[in-house]
Amino acid sequence: MSEFKKGAASLLRSRGLYIALALCLVAAGTVGYLTTLQRPAVQTVVPEEVEVEIIKPPVTVPEIKKPLPAAPVIVPVEEETVPVSGPEELLPQVVSPLDGTTVTVFSMTELMYDDTMADWRTHNGLDIQAGEGDAVKTAAAGTVASVINDEMMGTTVTIDHAGGFTTTYASLQKDPPVTAGQQVAAGDIIGRVGSTASAESSMGPHLHFSVYQDGELIDPSEYVAQ
Repeated sequence: MSEFKKGAASLLRSRGLYIALALCLVAAGTVGYLTTLQRPAVQTVVPEEVEVEIIKPPVTVPEIKKPLPAAPVIVPVEEETVPVSGPEELLPQVVSPLDGTTVTVFSMTELMYDDTMADWRTHNGLDIQAGEGDAVKTAAAGTVASVINDEMMGTTVTIDHAGGFTTTYASLQKDPPVTAGQQVAAGDIIGRVGSTASAESSMGPHLHFSVYQDGELIDPSEYVAQ
């Protein structure tokens, strides 16, 4: 065999070895690829995030006991003594304005039947029946405030006294013996019993007597001696 043939044969053997080796590698790769395809795909499962509720135990706040309020100190208050008005408020002397018979009493809370007016009404004084022309006296010292001829109560004399008292004498005869501004003493004659009160004409001769204190009507029987 010539040198050329030897060289060619040697080259072929070398190349055949490489080719065989290459084929082996290709076969191995093919087998590996096929094996990979035949394996089941492994699915990676990512665990879901689980929300964990953390239950905190209730916090107990200790009760703070407040101190009880101190008992209020009750200071006794001295009661103010309200003076009770009485006949002595008209002193130095109180006298009955007329000696007679009381026929109608004072009544400002209950209605009384009025024979003259034929209706029921209150009565702001005492009606004292007496003879026509009998003397009417002032109940206490004071100043004559007015002498008038009232349409309903006839001739009326009003006298102011100390302590806020005022007395009125109505149904008198006309032209009494006193004038406004005149000073009078207890027991002085300030008029005569008449029948001039048209609102009480059914009573005949009488005195309609009223008492006020600080402008408020009061019961004459409680303040004037009868």
